[in-house]
Formats: sequence, structure tokens, C-alpha cells
Amino acid sequence: MLDMNTCFRPLKNVLPIVLFVASVGACNDRTPHTAADSQAAHVAEVVAAGGTVDSILPIVEQLRRFRDGLPHVDTLRHAAAARDVLIQTFLKAVTTNDTSALNRLVIDRSEFAYLYYPTAAISKPPYEAPPQLLWGQILAASNEGIARLLTRVGGKRIELQAVACGTPATTEERNTLHEKCELTVRIAGAEPTRERWFGTILERDGRFKFIGYSNAL
Repeated sequence: MLDMNTCFRPLKNVLPIVLFVASVGACNDRTPHTAADSQAAHVAEVVAAGGTVDSILPIVEQLRRFRDGLPHVDTLRHAAAARDVLIQTFLKAVTTNDTSALNRLVIDRSEFAYLYYPTAAISKPPYEAPPQLLWGQILAASNEGIARLLTRVGGKRIELQAVACGTPATTEERNTLHEKCELTVRIAGAEPTRERWFGTILERDGRFKFIGYSNAL
């Protein structure tokens, strides 16, 4: 079973690819306009690369099976009380190469299954990405992103000068998604740069965690 506690090790057991509604394929034919569009486009590329096709089970049943054996959660655990606190804690973990702390700052499988996925736009038409496929994609992108970041700046002195996230934030029932956050930073005293070092931040009931560490480094 995949878990966010493995997010700094290569994924060895790739989840079977499950083809969701055909309309998602259309995301490859237009520029993504929302986070769900971007996520769906990426998942559609994974599906197009080959895999097992299974479109028989409805999403509600796939979610029930995905939750099987997972502890039920109703709040984000080890979460920050503010977005800026989450980012500062993240930067401290990067500068100290503290992978245990970095793991605690991202949602785990139970939080994904019970708090994020059920109301996420990508779980609904026209996307309907199965939970197991989306979770696997989030893990893979997060693994790659944090590995690249730590290779580049891990252990270095980082001075945060500004944070700018896309506006307005996206609301999905009790969840608020802070997307496309860019940091203006000075790395080891160099000239400031503006970069995106992590993926979407999930805010729920005044608590904050990262959905993943996907980035374009």
C-alpha cells in the first residue's frame, strides 16, 4: 500500500492505470484553465502511455474500495494554523534536509480519501478520475518534485522575501485550494528569484497542508 511516508523513495509498485471518462482526453486538446483541468490533462497522458482499462465501476464504489482498511479521519493531522506558517515550516525542513518533517506537511492517504478527494472537482464529471489513479499520480509527482528541490537547495540558506499564490483561491465545499504559489527567495545570498517549489496547498477548517510537492524545477 502506498503511503506518503514513502514519498522520498522511488515508487516500486506502480498502480494499475484505470481509464476514466473519455471526455478527460479532451484536456490534451486545450490549454488547462483550472487545477482540475491541469490534473486531468496529466492523468490523461499517463493513461495514454498504456495500461489496463477499467471503466465499469462507478466512482463511489472505487472510493469505497480505496478506503478499505484506512483509518477514518475528519481533520487534517500535523497541520499548520496558517498558510505562511506552513510555508515557513516547509522552508526550514528544506534547509535542514528534514525529510520526516516534509512528510508530515503533506496529506496522507486517509486525508486524501476522506477529506480531499470526495469534493475535488477532478472526482466529478467531466473528469471522474478514479481515486487510486489520482493518488498514484500525486505521489509520483510529489516524489519527483521534492527530490529535485532537495538536490538543488537542500541544506542551503534560504531567505524568503515574498509569497504570491493565484487568486482567487478555489473553494470545494469545506476545502479551499491555494494554487500556483510562487516564492521570492534568496538562496545562499544570491540574487532573489521567483520560483514554484510545491503544489497546491489544502486549507480545511483553518488548517493547512500541502497536497504534494509537484514543481517544475
